Amino acid sequence: MGNRVVNSSAIQQILEDVYARFRDLREGRPADYIPELAKANPDDFGIVIATTDGRLYEVGDTAKDFTIQSISKPFAFGLALKLLSSDHMLAKVGVEPSGDAFNAISLHPVTGIPRNPMINAGAIATTALIWAHDPERAESILLDFLSDMAGKRKRLSVDEDVFRSERDTGHRNRAIGYLLRNSDVITSSPEQALELYFRQCAVSVSCRDLAVMAATLACQGRNPITNVVGLDAMCNTDVLAVMGSCGMYDYTGQWLYNVGMPAKSGVGGGVMAVVPGRLGIAVYSPPLDTYGNSCRGIAVCEELSKRLELHLFDQPNRAGTVIRSSTSGQKRYSRRWRSKVDFDLLKEHGERIKVLQVQGVLDFAAVEELLAHLEGSTTNETFVVLDLAQVLALPEVSVQLLRDALSNLQKQGICCLACRGEHLKNFWPTEESEAVGWFESLDRALETVENRLLEQLHCTQVGERLPNNSITLLADLGEQTRTRLMPLLERRNYSTNDLLCRKGDAGSELFLVETGLISAGIESSTTSKRIRFATFSSGVCIGEIAFLNNLPRTADLVADEDSTCLVLHRDTFEQLQHEEPEVAIDIILALHRDLARKVDRANQQLSLLEQR
Repeated sequence: MGNRVVNSSAIQQILEDVYARFRDLREGRPADYIPELAKANPDDFGIVIATTDGRLYEVGDTAKDFTIQSISKPFAFGLALKLLSSDHMLAKVGVEPSGDAFNAISLHPVTGIPRNPMINAGAIATTALIWAHDPERAESILLDFLSDMAGKRKRLSVDEDVFRSERDTGHRNRAIGYLLRNSDVITSSPEQALELYFRQCAVSVSCRDLAVMAATLACQGRNPITNVVGLDAMCNTDVLAVMGSCGMYDYTGQWLYNVGMPAKSGVGGGVMAVVPGRLGIAVYSPPLDTYGNSCRGIAVCEELSKRLELHLFDQPNRAGTVIRSSTSGQKRYSRRWRSKVDFDLLKEHGERIKVLQVQGVLDFAAVEELLAHLEGSTTNETFVVLDLAQVLALPEVSVQLLRDALSNLQKQGICCLACRGEHLKNFWPTEESEAVGWFESLDRALETVENRLLEQLHCTQVGERLPNNSITLLADLGEQTRTRLMPLLERRNYSTNDLLCRKGDAGSELFLVETGLISAGIESSTTSKRIRFATFSSGVCIGEIAFLNNLPRTADLVADEDSTCLVLHRDTFEQLQHEEPEVAIDIILALHRDLARKVDRANQQLSLLEQR
């Protein structure tokens, strides 16, 4: 089926319900101070929700083009921040709410700069700065940027009829331009900048385009459909902040109170709202209220905010969600099969191993919760494995906090390993010299802390040769059976990377590991890398199922290091069955006991996966 996007029918139904509720709302009228806008059909009505993972829900006239008008202002501000700098912009345009109408001549009484980039004075100044940056290419740069934000393969275009209508009737905006020139906010003739501003406002978009643009702002400047990054996260944050405080002009306070999300309206009938990190909303309906906002647009956004609980100041407590699962080494094991002696030690002392699987976006609140949990549940005898596979993002503010915390725990004698975090590029080490304690695999991290714990408990190196009566299978045998069996076993030595047997070979041999490490696995057909199923250390029996049932091998067995095995041949065993059946029965019973322990352990690990 590929990567087909599937929408929720329940969300679609809510959208259709809201559309039906407000379709017959007859308040307001289309803008008429720009003659071309007065021609809009007051019955046009569309709603679109675009999520941050690329799903679109839409109803009504969502593909019909209209002009973006003032909804272009936050995007022009974002482009100016991108081309210039925040300090440069703040010297020319303020960020304080004006409390005035969109076309008010609102300049600071001392500096003469516009109050904010959402009113016309600030928007004209912003566009003038874009024009001054590259007079020859300013319009192309602006249209390309808007197209990237909308995810358009074909560049957005200007409605020339609306442009001429705005230019020919834009006397108040022209007056604002000259006032800005008088204050040196604009440092040359304002005519070219005004021309670009009129064209910017006359860009044609659909309701669907606006929703994707809103979702791009919700994604910190990354288009959720094309993955093109139009704005960096810092510029995006500045844009949303100004939208939140100034985007709805002298209705902004009431909007934040009722709806609670950054938004921008345009006299062409569009309303765009953003729920950061979650979704964007766009509504198109030409009839406007006295503030210049779409009547249906305001009503729809208020209704969606309530029904979908989108109000930014009414969000549920997220405490307790950062830790997906927390287990200990008494329950969670690596794929390394060990002797019964070592397993018993891990069962007894495994509570010293903490395995934390972390999830979500590790913002400050999430990192604070994680670090408090770590410091409250560890001692200098603790080994910690931090699994980051389900972490979606690690903001810069959290990177150093987490690094410092892990470093402090290490200094206190707490062994901390991190795994499966390669996707967190700003956190994961890039140099091999830095990568000690960082693992691509949870299994390898678990194996490492198990080894370190066992080395402490043994006061010796894990993997040293065990006495024969410490090999699990032999230890399960009676003394008489063990004495009879030992002369029948062939001792084989293997060098690192030697092959003991291949997948598909007859299961005619049983391997008892005396020293070293043996891994079972296969070569991946897609990556040509070896996939490890399990690793067997000294004291472990390998190949019981194939041996007992005369089945072919299901994996390759390879020596991970120089190893020694005791090998029981099928021919030898069958001779025992014939000549000394009581000895053969003892061996079969011991093999079944060993298999039962392995199955029990495998079931325990499966139950942990189901509880995640």
